[in-house]
Amino acid sequence: MASSFQKRWSGVYRTLRTPLALGIASLLASACAPVISRQVMDQVDRDITYGALAGRPDDFKGKTVLLGGTIVQAVPKPAETEIEVVQKPVSSDGEPRLTDKSEGRFLVVVDRFLDPAIYASGRDITVAGEVRGSVLRRLGEIDYRYPVIAARELYLWKRPSPPPAYPYPYPYGYPSYWRWWYNPGYPY
Repeated sequence: MASSFQKRWSGVYRTLRTPLALGIASLLASACAPVISRQVMDQVDRDITYGALAGRPDDFKGKTVLLGGTIVQAVPKPAETEIEVVQKPVSSDGEPRLTDKSEGRFLVVVDRFLDPAIYASGRDITVAGEVRGSVLRRLGEIDYRYPVIAARELYLWKRPSPPPAYPYPYPYGYPSYWRWWYNPGYPY
């Protein structure tokens, strides 16, 4: 009896082994893949930090950088869209980290129309692009020098979904209330 089961199981296992292994390998490989294409990532100068770029943006004109952060505003203009971003450190795949630490702001210039309703304030973005220099603008009551990045590729991250209001299904409640099922005399 056990041997016929083993024979059937080994046949099924042999049939599914390769597709299952390939599926798991591709899932793991895509889980940490950068969101920017390999061709553009090969051109990115990883030695340029945001701090150095913000301090001397004109020294890095023509260099390709990878930056990320949270959108402050997107402003459509006749031939381009300008996105103001609060810089945040990025992970190895380019995702802006969930932190309140920032070294400043930068401007992303995209040579097409991007809808401000989609590229809305509060959304996270990753951009790979060429440094164009800087521009001086008012930020509140100060003059602020924004590094300007001409986007080659950009990636808009999905909004995180809020946690459910009541995480446990209705009839069972929270786990702390399950004790009476196992001990009918609880709490007396």
